[in-house]
Amino acid sequence: MKLKPFLSLCSFLLDPINTATAFHTPHRCKLSIPRQNSRREQQSSTSLRAYVDVSEDAERDIGSMQEWAQAYGVQQIPGVQLTSDDGRDIYAMTVEDVPEGNVVMYVPANIYLSSWGSKAELGELTEAEDLIKRLNGEESLPLFYIFVKILLEYQNGEDSPFFPWLNSLPRIYNSGAAMTPACYDCLPPLAAALAMEERVKFINCNQALKTVPFISDEIKNNKDLTRWAFNVVSTRSFSVEGERVLVPMADMINHSTYTNVDISYDDEGNCMVYTTTDVPAGSPLLMSYGDPTNPSALFAKYGFVDESSPASFCKIMNIQKNSELEDIGMDYSRMVFWKDTGDVAQEVLDVLLYTELNGDRASQQQFYLACINGDEQTKAAYHAQYQGDVYATLKDHVDTFLEDLEDLMFKASMKNLDTHPRIPLIMAHNQFVKETFMRVKANIDPIAANSYPVLY
Repeated sequence: MKLKPFLSLCSFLLDPINTATAFHTPHRCKLSIPRQNSRREQQSSTSLRAYVDVSEDAERDIGSMQEWAQAYGVQQIPGVQLTSDDGRDIYAMTVEDVPEGNVVMYVPANIYLSSWGSKAELGELTEAEDLIKRLNGEESLPLFYIFVKILLEYQNGEDSPFFPWLNSLPRIYNSGAAMTPACYDCLPPLAAALAMEERVKFINCNQALKTVPFISDEIKNNKDLTRWAFNVVSTRSFSVEGERVLVPMADMINHSTYTNVDISYDDEGNCMVYTTTDVPAGSPLLMSYGDPTNPSALFAKYGFVDESSPASFCKIMNIQKNSELEDIGMDYSRMVFWKDTGDVAQEVLDVLLYTELNGDRASQQQFYLACINGDEQTKAAYHAQYQGDVYATLKDHVDTFLEDLEDLMFKASMKNLDTHPRIPLIMAHNQFVKETFMRVKANIDPIAANSYPVLY
């Protein structure tokens, strides 16, 4: 999506720059892959070169990164600044009122990392690509190329023009890729499966890295480092038309269900962050990282609990999906329980009723057609007839899930936080889901108690 209506605003909000040279200053390291030194040359130069300290207790150097960004053409309106509540999570906010439709940040195209740009620079890594494809991870290829690019820049140490930015990045991540099997054991099935998917992506990328000739063995064999690089890319890059883009400075914008900024790109590929609503002074800049009705997916991918999420997937995972079920709403984003009210989405009831009719194909087909054709009268009649069956099934699901969740939370409470530091986050996720399900239970128990299954 282009942001042409907002381009003219940049000339008023931002000093003009030459985007063709914004990331090239005299006597700086070029952005191409350096000649690969012999092992002896590497060992000689290593002792003289500073590297990013990726240990979890290392401090993030935000000041140097901001100077670097400004030198290479990143611009922002005066009211936008970086801040932190805990010294670890650094995020963008505004200290001045900003009206809707204003560009608040500009990042030139040649300062950010993209999967296509990394592939063009590094060359096609055929052996690595083939391996990832054999591991059924083809969708991870865009992520893989930026992953390798990050490690190459790390390998170049302070000679890398990206060094100040790399040194400003978080050291601690709580995503699924950063978790251990003990963490997955304390999560409900969906969250555990999604978190393990992230770990599998990392394992596949790490395995493919072994085939990349210009990354040193020392880096390849440092799993803490490669996991850090993977998490940088996975949690801080955006999806753009099937590719991945990682935009320095814009990656400091946090997630919320209730957003106030969005990102777009002009004809030259430069990135602009613009307000989508009036933003009062003192507000963080917030954008969406994904579907807010599936906080477990955000939890697994990014490693946070979205307290602003209005709903949660109902966690019904034992129904075999088919095209008709998809048509009537069998989807994570539609089969939800609403957090604040405990209301059950209509799609949950429709899917359960459809499955209740598995033994009566004629009635099942008639109900399906009523759903897709908007025949509310026929649909309501079926729901009235089978209300007892549907709510009995739903109540059994909610009760069983809550019992299992209690067991998981007890298991988590017995873990040693020194060896399992992500347990508090896991407990917060489980508590969020528990509170939502308890509100649902309060709503459906009276209905189930007053409904009598129809015998057929």
